[in-house]
Amino acid sequence: MSGNIETLKKIIEEGARYGKLNPGVPISYSTNFVKDNRPAQILSNSEYIETTSTVHNSSALTLDHSGAYVAKYNITWEEVSYNEAGEEVWEPKAWDKNGVNLTSHWSETIQIPGNARNLHVNIQECTGLAWEWWRTVYDKDLPLVGQRKITIWGTTLYPQYADEVIE
Repeated sequence: MSGNIETLKKIIEEGARYGKLNPGVPISYSTNFVKDNRPAQILSNSEYIETTSTVHNSSALTLDHSGAYVAKYNITWEEVSYNEAGEEVWEPKAWDKNGVNLTSHWSETIQIPGNARNLHVNIQECTGLAWEWWRTVYDKDLPLVGQRKITIWGTTLYPQYADEVIE
């Protein structure tokens, strides 16, 4: 056969069998040892990690502070855009109230766009202790979800938090 597709179609239609009088056309390949032409096994395996992804048009992060202390938040994320060459450009973003001292009871919802990643939330409380003026209450990298509520409460010596994903 010399590469003519019509000839190949004709052989397939006729139901030709491979033999010394009939040219063969490779349909599949196998691996054999050169030494004795025995079939060679290719033993290969790999770990499979199942991943899932969810698309969100935006994400709402509700912060609720009812603790008996002054708290400050540091919330950062990255947003994707595309340059003129069509390449991804990740721009760091930060909440406008980062580092502001907030007293109880205070609550606010932040809208985070759906093109965000690397959401990081750090919450600290003022202890009033000379040797540890600020103590970390919450410090996590979070996946983007539809709606999340982080609540902090307690006292300066025993601060507590709850992280709730609302579906």
